Order: sequence, then C-alpha cells, then structure tokens
Amino acid sequence: MSRNTEDRKALDQLDAEPAEDQIAYFQKPFMVLWAAVQEASAELEEDYGMSSDVAQIWVAERLRQVSDSLVDRLAEKAVSHGVSKSNVARAAQASPANALRRFPRLRNGENRGRLLIDDVLDSLD
Repeated sequence: MSRNTEDRKALDQLDAEPAEDQIAYFQKPFMVLWAAVQEASAELEEDYGMSSDVAQIWVAERLRQVSDSLVDRLAEKAVSHGVSKSNVARAAQASPANALRRFPRLRNGENRGRLLIDDVLDSLD
C-alpha cells in the first residue's frame, strides 16, 4: 500500500470519528493559543487603550491569517515530499476536486512569492 493510500485511509478514519475525539488532538494546542491571545491582547489594551474584546479580536484575526499562511506553506511542503494534492486537500477539509482552488500555489508555474508566515518567521530572527 502506498503512503498516499495509507494517508487517505487514515484521513477517512479520522473524519469518521466523533467530533469530541477529533478535538482531543488539538485541544491542548488550542489552550496554548487561547492563552497567547489573552496575553497579547492585554498588551494592546495597555499600549493602545482598546477594550479587551476588540484587542482579542485583533490578535485572533492576525493569528488566523498567519495560520492560513502556515497551512499554505505546509501544503507546498507536503506536495514537494510526494503527498498527493488530493490528500493535502482532505487534510485541510477541502474537496480533493478543489485542491488547486484551495491551494493555488500548488499549480505548476504559480508565483511562489512570500507568504505572511515568512514575514512572521523573519521577525523572530
């Protein structure tokens, strides 16, 4: 059985699991993310005098944007390592038929400019 076949089978099995079981795999990272949103938004409240609700939305939206960028980068990496575009789409809960619509950077010859994740990673240097 090929790696892509094994991945597809695993994704199908995971998709069939109850939501509670699926959530268990990302619950701890979410708790870390939630704490980070709280900490960063407190700094915004202090530095700019904005309400905690608005500060939390601002931080969470920027994290969503960089997370989307990270998913795009991971999709490129996976395909470069031989993962099928269909499995990449399935892992991102997109239809395999729409893999290139969901991940336009996977098209042959597509512009591979910088992503937001690149700017964030550069800021860590």
